[in-house]
Amino acid sequence: MNGIFYFPKEYILTSLWPIYVISFVVVPLMIVISIKKVFIGTNKDESDIFSKDTALVYRGIAALIVMIHHYALRIQPPQKMFYYWFVGYLAVSIFFFLSGYASWYQLERKANRFWDKYFFKRLIRLLLPFVITNTIYALFYRPSITNYFKAMLALKQIRGEYNEWSVVWFLAAILIFTMLFWISFRFTSQSEIGLGIFVIGTIIYIIVNGFVLHNGNYWYNSALAYATGIAYGIYRKQISTIINRMKNMLVPILTIICGGILFATTKGYQDWWIQIICSEIFLCLIISLEHSLKLSSIMLSRLGKASWEIFLIHPLVYSVYYSCFKDYFGFSGVICVTIGIALGILINILDERLFSLIMR
Repeated sequence: MNGIFYFPKEYILTSLWPIYVISFVVVPLMIVISIKKVFIGTNKDESDIFSKDTALVYRGIAALIVMIHHYALRIQPPQKMFYYWFVGYLAVSIFFFLSGYASWYQLERKANRFWDKYFFKRLIRLLLPFVITNTIYALFYRPSITNYFKAMLALKQIRGEYNEWSVVWFLAAILIFTMLFWISFRFTSQSEIGLGIFVIGTIIYIIVNGFVLHNGNYWYNSALAYATGIAYGIYRKQISTIINRMKNMLVPILTIICGGILFATTKGYQDWWIQIICSEIFLCLIISLEHSLKLSSIMLSRLGKASWEIFLIHPLVYSVYYSCFKDYFGFSGVICVTIGIALGILINILDERLFSLIMR
């Protein structure tokens, strides 16, 4: 590899206040502002629960959290950003949950038509942004033609030396869940059986990654969220009835439990099974909140639409910035996050146009 850019192990900051403001003021404020209505004594319209617009808002929030999470992991000194170290898998849980729910919703709505070009459409949606962003990586790191294609086939991002190339684990996981969804529901008309097959497949996925391949916790600590999304889609009416009856009590109780477990993880209790439990309780909280709030935000929706591209491109932004510049005023975090968002949105616009052309 001939590139001069490296994947820094740590980011040395002269001041943490700018990234503090983004992380602990701006992002929470954006979430609060996106709340347009609160349902306390009334029930939310079923058609508005996890609608496409709402899902994009959640994706946008999750994308911001993942970006700050990845930045916080390398900040020196860590100080209060330490608390962002333990929220990445919760943001990923949102992505998996929404993907599982959307898959079931589309299958229920389209029936057998859902399977037309099933793999083709999903592979294009996932791999087109990966190919484009990895090509951008290659422009900076200048790998040989052989290594370039090896990275593409191995689903690896091109970063510096070969041993620094990282597997895009989220892409690999989504591809596995896409295949598992097809196996689970393509050949059975009974949703309960399909869900059972999917859950068994997910458990096998967790066991293989945790005890056979010995991958990091992030490979599987949010894996059950995809199945949770499917289960919510199947039993949506029953779940909504229970939540509408108890939401005023559920939201504070789930908030306390989830907050307590999350706080425990920051104190060293980081076993994979604790994180899985926290992930599922967190999703129960999100579902309860969705029945209690109406979210709407043009900015967060735009981020949500480009969340996959932002996820793929932002590590390159961090690497290039810290290979070329020093942090003199503490604004590097703000600059990196802003550039990562802007590039992700631009790549998403290109992806959408290319996808439309391909589907024609």
